[in-house]
Amino acid sequence: MTTEALVFLGELDPEAIGPALEHATHYEPTPVAQADALLDLSPLPPASATFVDLGAGMGRVVLLAARRPFRAVIGVEVSPALAEIARENLASAHDPRRVATDVKIVRADAADYAFPRGDLVVFMYNPFRAPVLSAVLATLAAAEEPREVVLLYHTPLERATIDAGGAFDLVADLGFGLVYRLRR
Repeated sequence: MTTEALVFLGELDPEAIGPALEHATHYEPTPVAQADALLDLSPLPPASATFVDLGAGMGRVVLLAARRPFRAVIGVEVSPALAEIARENLASAHDPRRVATDVKIVRADAADYAFPRGDLVVFMYNPFRAPVLSAVLATLAAAEEPREVVLLYHTPLERATIDAGGAFDLVADLGFGLVYRLRR
C-alpha cells in the first residue's frame, strides 16, 4: 500500500486532469493522528452520515474513515493516476479495524461533484484553491433536502472563503485543522 508521497499534479497527469489543474494543489498525505483528531471532533455520529474526502489522493483518509461506522465512505479525486492508486490501496488493505462496508473512490472534479443525499462529513486537506472551494460550498449549502453537513478542513489555507460565505459556523480550531458545521 502506498500513501506516502509528495506529488505535484501538474507533473503527474496534467492532460487527464484538464482545466481543473489550474486550481488544484499538490498531494501530500494527511498525518494519521491529525486526521483522527479531526474525525473525533465531528459533531455528527458516523452511523448517520456519509463521509466524503475531497481530494482523496492515494486514499489514506478514506482508509482511516472506513474504521468508523459511516453509512458510506467516498474518496473524490480529480487525478486519474491518484484515483487508481487509491483504488489499489483499498483493494489491498486488510484492516481488521475497518467497519464501513460501502467504501469507494470516485474520479471527479470537486467543483462538479454531486454529493450523495443525507448527512455528510466532508474532509479536505487543502486540495484546491478558492474558486473550487466556493463551488463546493455553494453546492453543499444549496441542497434541496434538509441535512447536516460538517466540514473537516486540514491545512485551511482558504479559510477566508468559508468564513466570508457565511453558510458555515466554526465548531473547533485545532490549529492544523478546522471543523465547521452548515448553518441551518
